[in-house]
Amino acid sequence: MADPAISSRITLKQVAAEAGVHVSTAWRALKNDTYVDPAKRVHIRAISARLGYVPDPMLTALSHYRRKLHTPAYRSTFAWVHAFANRHGWQQAVHIRGYHEGATTFAASMGYKLEEFWLTEPGLSPKRAREVLLARNIRGLIFAPQPDAKMELKLPVEAFAGVAIGYSLVSPCLHIVANHQHGSTLTCLRELCHLGHSRIGMVSASETLRRAEHNFETPYCLFKDTQPESRKIPLFTIEGRDEPAVVNPWRERFLAWIERHRPTAIISTVSEVKTWLKGAGYDIPNDIGIVTLSRVFDPDWSGIDQQEKEIGARAVELLISLFQSGERGVPATPLRLLVEGRWIETGTVKKLGPPATELLKRLF
Repeated sequence: MADPAISSRITLKQVAAEAGVHVSTAWRALKNDTYVDPAKRVHIRAISARLGYVPDPMLTALSHYRRKLHTPAYRSTFAWVHAFANRHGWQQAVHIRGYHEGATTFAASMGYKLEEFWLTEPGLSPKRAREVLLARNIRGLIFAPQPDAKMELKLPVEAFAGVAIGYSLVSPCLHIVANHQHGSTLTCLRELCHLGHSRIGMVSASETLRRAEHNFETPYCLFKDTQPESRKIPLFTIEGRDEPAVVNPWRERFLAWIERHRPTAIISTVSEVKTWLKGAGYDIPNDIGIVTLSRVFDPDWSGIDQQEKEIGARAVELLISLFQSGERGVPATPLRLLVEGRWIETGTVKKLGPPATELLKRLF
């Protein structure tokens, strides 16, 4: 005997017939797709609500399953949006290349193409940029990490689904996918404590800390506050960007900090630390251990693999879900999707003794 609930289910075809449109138009309207005229979207969605239309979850699941069995056909193009001074300026950053590779690969596996879009191209106003994107039938935007922290872009995004990678873009305020940077520092601290280290220092550049929404240093501040006054080591902060021209003048101050506080291990985002220590006669890891918060910059250090390719893939996955559900513009409640980093041991820090159990208790 047929299930009355199933036999009485309102179909998309019925919604389309009631609205006097093609089924595909009704489907787009219910996804809030900007391809459909706004007034028509409102009309179709009102009819859908009045009739009580609900998508069949089993058919949706079957559709997703079938797509996995076949090489996906091309569906749409997303834009990889950046505001670097040069068209391909983002390619100079190894971590952004990792995001892009992960994003491109995952997009292709789902039938989408990722196309670079240079937002600061000479003569391209925000209004014109919007027109170009719409003319290319691009409705999904991935905002790459921008060249500066706290950037504000004037691109109107009401017609687009959008996701940002990292925290450098503050306006428009979109959904964000990033490494779990707070967790990355905690992982480093815990691993060092397990190796018997309790005198742990941290070195970073102020711009790096700002770009990460201060997620990197907050666990270190917690760790420092758990120490007795005689063993507290202040965060060594280099003012400005993490670039050789900015960082190198800080060498002597860094070595003075080492001499004064005598850390047995350092958590760092500054690659030059290793060269400075070796140049001053320190043996790594016997005299002092070093770990990095991003192995993409220091692949021979122990530390955190932030999984840049995974971050890029998850950014596209989130964008596809927004695109398909019809979410456009600045979200009322922005999401933060955090990808855990992985601890990798390469021998730049040694075991000092039994675990620092009291410190570990405070870090869990």
